[in-house]
Amino acid sequence: MNSTTQGRRLDATPRAARERPAANGFALVARQPIYGAALTVSAYELLYRDAEPAARPAARDAREATLRVVADAALEIGLDRLAGGVPVHIHYPRELLTGETALSVQPERVVIEVVEDIPADAELLAGIRALRVRGHRIALDGYSPRINNPQLLELADFVKIDVSRESRASLAQIAPGLVRRGLQLIAEDVSTVEQFDQCVELGFEGFQGDFLQRPETFIAQRVPSNRLALVRLIAALQDENYSVDEVERMVAQDLSISYRVLRSINSSFYNLPRKVESIRHAIVILGLDNLRQLCTLVALQGFENRPANLFITALVRARMCEQLARAAGTQDIGIHFITGLFSLLDVLTGIPMAEVLEELPLTEAAKRALIAEEGAAGAALRCARAYERALWDRAAYGALTADLIRAAYVDAVFWAEQASIAITR
Repeated sequence: MNSTTQGRRLDATPRAARERPAANGFALVARQPIYGAALTVSAYELLYRDAEPAARPAARDAREATLRVVADAALEIGLDRLAGGVPVHIHYPRELLTGETALSVQPERVVIEVVEDIPADAELLAGIRALRVRGHRIALDGYSPRINNPQLLELADFVKIDVSRESRASLAQIAPGLVRRGLQLIAEDVSTVEQFDQCVELGFEGFQGDFLQRPETFIAQRVPSNRLALVRLIAALQDENYSVDEVERMVAQDLSISYRVLRSINSSFYNLPRKVESIRHAIVILGLDNLRQLCTLVALQGFENRPANLFITALVRARMCEQLARAAGTQDIGIHFITGLFSLLDVLTGIPMAEVLEELPLTEAAKRALIAEEGAAGAALRCARAYERALWDRAAYGALTADLIRAAYVDAVFWAEQASIAITR
């Protein structure tokens, strides 16, 4: 990730810094996925910023400011909640890589990132070696042979290259030698399928960037009729005017969804005291709103030919939008949930959002929220999108405070991971 990125990486900080009074503020944390070649998430990079910088004395320099931001977000929230079972990448400033005791935090989970502008002198190299002895893996971030000390390659496990800064010819020259050294390459700022394909050919094993959420990089294709039927069912289920009988009939018409809904309800995620054997029984036990939500998640998962993390991202947005609406006291939270859930519909289907929405029986308010981020639901979606990209100055919703917005995001990440497990079992 280059220096222009608005969200900074989460840094670990010594205990003394973590013990500052609560008045000093808290850290906002988001995560950016690192995909493997099969487009499944292999790790997350954690991004942060101080929520209340004005509450602290001015830092003398950028490094001191970085040191002040603690691993509270990782330690307080928990890495399992933020990243499930995959590793996390955390950027370490020089101060945490050197000294008598370089800071070690959960070496089995944390990959330490060393940025390109840190001078690789003897003290730094010794600190990195000490962290490797404790079990940490090391990633060189923003690597370029023009500026990095070759000695760092001897201590690295991963090399992250910003492909937006390198030409195709330059990448073809740099990558093979690094692969021969046994280093795992991660491409940063991947923005097109063409870049992705080239990096795969050159031996890159990890990928970061927004290209998965850019529908124009996919070859547009019509949604198969069975998929379109699923999307229509999802949209129809949101109509609160439908009776219990009508909802039961719609769900029961699709045997696959009925089966998966009942299987999910009877999983440990719901932990019900007795087995649910029919959609009618499920409505009685869960309530109509909860059943609508579960059916929606199950139906959306029918897009098997897209990366699984897109489904997770859609769930996170849906839950976060819903939680923002609930925290703000909004009455109609259903439109917020469906707006977040459908926000990646263009990517999942491969056709423009406006076109696919023409096929769906959504309210005009929901369509405007999805197309132009209008209304309360649109504002919630805008906030969720900003938060997941660590664009903190845009992560706002009405009069909600930063800590409430953060709580909504953390809840959404944890809920989405758990819901996905329940549905896919």
